[in-house]
Formats: sequence, C-alpha cells, structure tokens
Amino acid sequence: MNKNMRTLSHGKKQTAGEDGFVLVFSLIVLVVVTLLGIWALNTTTSEIQISGNQQVFEENFNIAEGGVDAESGKLGYATTVNFPWYTVSNPNILNQLLLPPFGATYDPGGDLTPANTPASIADVLPGDSTKWPVQNLLHNYTAGNTQMDYSYLVAYLFSDTPPKGYDASMFSGYKFRINGHKNTDIEVGGVKVGVKIAL
Repeated sequence: MNKNMRTLSHGKKQTAGEDGFVLVFSLIVLVVVTLLGIWALNTTTSEIQISGNQQVFEENFNIAEGGVDAESGKLGYATTVNFPWYTVSNPNILNQLLLPPFGATYDPGGDLTPANTPASIADVLPGDSTKWPVQNLLHNYTAGNTQMDYSYLVAYLFSDTPPKGYDASMFSGYKFRINGHKNTDIEVGGVKVGVKIAL
C-alpha cells in the first residue's frame, strides 16, 4: 500500500496531511462571514447617522424657512401696534435694517446671551446671525424651549416702480431682503406694493 494513503475504518482512503483541513476551512469561512457581518453593522450604523443628520438638517431648514415666511407676512408700510419696526418712514434711506426694540421684544425668550445681545442698531451685523432678533414659530417662550426658535433679519432695500396695473404716481414697489437662520441660512427677496410715501 502507498505510504501516503491510509485506510479509514469505513474502507475509504484519505491522503496523509489532510487531517484538519475541514476544520481550518470552516474557521476561514467563519472569519470571512464575521468580517462581512461587522462591515454590514458598520454600514448600517453609518447610514443611521447620515439619515439622522439629514433629518436634523431638514428640520432646521424648515424652521428657518418658516421664520422667513412669518417675518415676510409682517412687512408693511404703516405703523402697526404689533410690528411698528417694519415701518419704512423714509424710503430714500436704502438698506435699512428693520428691527424690533432692543430688549424683551428683540429676544422674547431670552435666548441670546448678554454678550450677543446688541445694544443698538449699529451693533447688529448682517453677517453675524448670533446678533439677529430671535423669535419662536409657536410663540412659545418658556425657559429652555428653543426647538422652534429662529433668528431673522429684515432689511428694506429700495423702492422701485410698482408692478403692472398700479398707478406709478400713487404706488411704489418696496423691495426687501429677509434672512432666516436655524443652523442654516435662508435668504429671500420680495416686493411689497404700497402707497407711495410722500416726503
């Protein structure tokens, strides 16, 4: 008999040196499957984090957009009891920032730190949203409830001819820029048609 072959108890012959091959092969397959499982778990975790970040971004975007819509709806050209700061008393002053009074109206929820709260209109920087007025979409100003808070900045840009259909001697188109911020910035422009202000 060939000395490289041996007879097994059930009569089959096995090549010498193959003892444990199935065990080694099984261990290799087990390691590969384990690595694939770990990779799949890591991929799933990454996808959950990505979708969570996307959800937070979309929520912030929607709040900022809602803030812009809310502030644009308040724009007017005559003093109102609730929003007197949106009055454009002199349309010849271009790029006017239209701000609520500094203090409780500027930040009803008290969310701005004293270091960030501007003392005057000169301290408000259009490029620094930490100094913009703060509002809450739900008008809920209880302590710590900042989920629906947004910062905003409204600027009167200039007056222009009104759209077709309006008498240009009596009406004007007043152009505004409105910024909203909630961890992301939104900027929109708009025109309000109003009675021409006589100066």
